[in-house]
Amino acid sequence: MIFLIQFNNQFNTKKISDLICAKFSNARIKSLDKVNGEKNFTSSDKIYLFVDKENFNILETEIRLKEITRKNIHLIMVSENADYAIESIRQGFYDYLLLDSLECDFNFFSERIQKQIKSDEKSNVKNHIVIKDHKSITKLQYNNIVFIEAYGSYSNLYTNNKFYTISKTIKSIIHNFPETFVRVHRSYAVNLDHVKSFSTDEVIMNNDTRIKISRAKKMALLEAIQKTA
Repeated sequence: MIFLIQFNNQFNTKKISDLICAKFSNARIKSLDKVNGEKNFTSSDKIYLFVDKENFNILETEIRLKEITRKNIHLIMVSENADYAIESIRQGFYDYLLLDSLECDFNFFSERIQKQIKSDEKSNVKNHIVIKDHKSITKLQYNNIVFIEAYGSYSNLYTNNKFYTISKTIKSIIHNFPETFVRVHRSYAVNLDHVKSFSTDEVIMNNDTRIKISRAKKMALLEAIQKTA
């Protein structure tokens, strides 16, 4: 996360910087005047700009922002005068913080932003694997996969009613799958969400498929079950 600050008052700059550091451990704080070009940003950066009333000129600010980035930026006005809030909102600012209640206002702001970030991260989590063949492309949801079987340099992905073959080994794909997928044998990985029961030497899936557990994988299976329980 990048926080840009454009204040005349250095004392207020420090107050905002301290609040940002206290709430956002991975924050990078910069002066807007010292940012030069899009090379300062990556496609995944979330950018928040704090401006005080003395620095506020929406036209100049928008021109400056277009010079440094084409990405969406969250704008926050900071002022000692609550009457200025309406004007700043009219000008397109998304948040307004009062200096007299800065810590309290910032806490509300940060809670809302953190909730939004978590929501964005959750919505961006990949929940499927794309399977291509010469006839079609299938988006197979992870939670529909019961288990994976090694098939030479290929892998078979089994659902309850069919299977799909992909040109990748279990080893090469398993690290991209959710933590509910666990390797139980050199030739098999199971989805714990589809496990009905297990013994010392086999796993029984909900569809009654029985899969052997190798000695080397027993501890990893137990640890995964406890972790995802």
